[in-house]
Amino acid sequence: MKKLVKVLAVMLALVLMVTAFTACGSKKQSSTGNDTTTGTEKTTEETTGKKKVIGISLFYRRDEYYKDLESSFIYEAEKAGYDVIIQDADTDPARQTQQLEDFVQRKVDAIALSATDPAGMVPAIEAAVAAGIPVITFDGPSESDKVITHVGFDFYQDGYSVGEWVKKYINEKLGGKAEVAIIDFPQSAIVCGLRAQGFRDVMETMEGVTIVAQQDGKATRTDSMAVMENILTAHPDVDVVFGINYDTCAGAAAAIEAAGRTDIIVTGGAWGEEPFTKLENNDPILKAFFVTSPAVQAADTIKALTEYFEGKEVPKEYKSESMVYDATNIKDLDWRAIVARRKD
Repeated sequence: MKKLVKVLAVMLALVLMVTAFTACGSKKQSSTGNDTTTGTEKTTEETTGKKKVIGISLFYRRDEYYKDLESSFIYEAEKAGYDVIIQDADTDPARQTQQLEDFVQRKVDAIALSATDPAGMVPAIEAAVAAGIPVITFDGPSESDKVITHVGFDFYQDGYSVGEWVKKYINEKLGGKAEVAIIDFPQSAIVCGLRAQGFRDVMETMEGVTIVAQQDGKATRTDSMAVMENILTAHPDVDVVFGINYDTCAGAAAAIEAAGRTDIIVTGGAWGEEPFTKLENNDPILKAFFVTSPAVQAADTIKALTEYFEGKEVPKEYKSESMVYDATNIKDLDWRAIVARRKD
């Protein structure tokens, strides 16, 4: 009898050891790291909670726009009753591919990404779709036809709308005649290229306007400042400058200010505390910006996902609308409320 009891005790101990080993082995950790998560995460083995979980891969977290886009995603997802897992691709297609693979392993209910490479992200996107996970893109589109929709601003219209503002300025302030410079970023053909083209197309409708320069500012302040210095040397009579983003505009404005000029204005695209404060203070150089709001883009992305979950037809392109702001209407933009949600 004692021998039987001893055998049973050994067998029970073995069972407990196997159970403990299996429990430890079932826990998985994200290989991508730096998650921003809300609510309950999904793992490969099990799903807890009833909320749908959205995996979101950002283009990067480097600037104010994407920081506010991230916090706006969290805000809009919570309102819609979703949990989110947000990761930073930091412009790296390989890293973003790994993030999408991680989302698939976690069995998220949907994936939203700003594609770091329109063509390069196609395999990872289509692998997720093949695994039964719907995918949409925002801001940066993909060449895959498997995405449900792309949520983005009309980049051509961004430039065109500021062009209309500048056209009115030239007619009212400069007698219909002006020399104009464009500081662009050719590497970003889809976003920045279309913005520059939209602006240029309006300027080319004006007989009294000459585009004296169109140069690459590399979308940075330092490079755009250097480019503007060269433009001022070659074309000292320039009246108006267009920049494809705020760093471009700020760099151009810095060169103009350093040259002691007060007769040149800068317009373009912007998001953030600095440019909006400049408009509120009626800055003598920085005069008007098209504003692509991260709050609008996040809300439209979550709305598109909700429509898909509800079985509604979602258009292949989901256009968000930008607005042009200057000193006269910047008070209508509640940008401080959006910035206040920011997670640094």
